[in-house]
Amino acid sequence: AVDPVPVLGNALKFSFAKPAWVEVRDRDGRIIFSRLSQAGSQQIVEGQPPYSLIVGNATYVTLEYKGNAVKLPNRSKDDVSRLSLE
Repeated sequence: AVDPVPVLGNALKFSFAKPAWVEVRDRDGRIIFSRLSQAGSQQIVEGQPPYSLIVGNATYVTLEYKGNAVKLPNRSKDDVSRLSLE
């Protein structure tokens, strides 16, 4: 059994059904995460909101923030989603 990873208050939790690229910037505009993640993996990103996110292959990425699922808007033909989270 895998223990659930505790998610701190401001952390983002990504789950990847297929390989996907994610970039996260914190409130100062610094890139705090930028990586291609593998299918079946999860990633916790912690920083200071508001966050600015770019998610590639967004159809296959699940995002949780503050215990809630976040819908990734599909904003481009190539399945790249851009969003901000407070």
